[in-house]
Amino acid sequence: MSHVYRRPLDPDSQDSLAKLARLVRPASRVLDLGAGPGVLGRYLAERLSCALDGVESNPAAAAEAVPWYRRLECADLERIELAEYFTGCRYDFIICADILEHLRQPGDLLAQLTGLLAPNGRVLISIPNVAYAGLIADLLAGEFRYRPEGLLDETHLRFFTLTSLGRLLEQYGLQVIAVDVAFRDLHESEFTDRHWDALPPALTRVLLGRPEALVYQFIVAATAASESVEAVPLSFVSPPPELRFACQLFWRTTGEPYREHASSVAWGRLGDARQCVALPLPPLPTPPETLRLDLADRPGLMRLHALALYDATNRLLWEWDGRRDSLATQPGQQLAFAEPVLSFGVTALLVGEDPCLELPIPPTALVELREGGQLRLELSWPMSLDYLALVQDCIPRRDAEAARVDLARREEALKASVTALMERNAGLESALAARSAREIELEAELTALATRTAEWERQADALRARLNEQSVELARLRALLQRSWRERLWARLQRWRGRA
Repeated sequence: MSHVYRRPLDPDSQDSLAKLARLVRPASRVLDLGAGPGVLGRYLAERLSCALDGVESNPAAAAEAVPWYRRLECADLERIELAEYFTGCRYDFIICADILEHLRQPGDLLAQLTGLLAPNGRVLISIPNVAYAGLIADLLAGEFRYRPEGLLDETHLRFFTLTSLGRLLEQYGLQVIAVDVAFRDLHESEFTDRHWDALPPALTRVLLGRPEALVYQFIVAATAASESVEAVPLSFVSPPPELRFACQLFWRTTGEPYREHASSVAWGRLGDARQCVALPLPPLPTPPETLRLDLADRPGLMRLHALALYDATNRLLWEWDGRRDSLATQPGQQLAFAEPVLSFGVTALLVGEDPCLELPIPPTALVELREGGQLRLELSWPMSLDYLALVQDCIPRRDAEAARVDLARREEALKASVTALMERNAGLESALAARSAREIELEAELTALATRTAEWERQADALRARLNEQSVELARLRALLQRSWRERLWARLQRWRGRA
């Protein structure tokens, strides 16, 4: 192995190297297999006054480690015969700190250890856990990517769970008597590409509900199987995982694009009903033209309660007015704001890997950021899939049953309402049909009346014509009558005069 692994040793920490160191008793005889640059060896020699021998295959690492060992062999652990190098030696502790996973045949090395153990001697092993939840999530996504270090170190040749390690040790005459673990939260591991809220909720519960879900490494103490030692019961449970999402704040000056080096990142907690996230801004000699807020690094539903910008002295420079339109009208991408249903805040639907928007901050506020400042968000992520996965089992079944009964009752009421509406609709349709028939009858009657009216008008015209004719005839007769009367009167007058 050409890579030199440099790990600091804090004896009070909870990592595997510190836990191995705490298992070693002072003034012990120790064989360190895979000594590396001597970080553990130096601690054991200086702090615990141990007598150290060791083996390291990397010449550069061995050269650094040699001052702390009374004997350090630079040899290949795949080929070494330990009894030849350490003839007659018996050790209280043989340490294999992250070594077995680098060997093609780790059993060949393990088979040599019982012959080097002193009575009641211990083999101390730290080993990566291939059942770590982050690694499994990568596998489920079709990913198995080696890295320079970590669980998928590019020099790892073998992979172990606690059970498979126990079987291997038993096969070569060793029995596990105690187990400790080194936890690592998902966001602190190398497996941060997986979005746990994108996994099916049932699968998330299974993966994160296993006792070893967040066990990054196992620390195992073993002894020769021939020793009569009572094993310590295994007892460990992974702490609840803290699933997070990233918020990022970008700033740019006039004419410049947004760049990663001109940004800051803060983490929010998935599932928290209400939380504050603070995004710092460094001193900015040139005032930014705009600030862009990337609300999260994944899809989801976010409730945004408040936004405020402060300067370096904690003086409020700008505060969002809480209105949906103030944000919805800003340039952005991969997000939409729902119509408000409550009296405060808005709900943002995030639909991509980079949902963001420019903030409506006036230039008079941005110019005050010369000495730096901070953007504070008050938000919640109560409706993402991972949150549902974490809380849905906490809903009491009686509440679910009550909800089911209530839904059934409402369904029956709705059915009754639909039936009544259908009956009423049928009645209305019948009334409408009757009204239409009556309208047709009235139309026919109206047509008949119009016909009769026309006939009456024709008859009246004829009567008026006859009346006019009769009036003319009457006038003629009157004139004729008057002339005849005058003639008769004149004749009588003449006759009367003739007699006189």
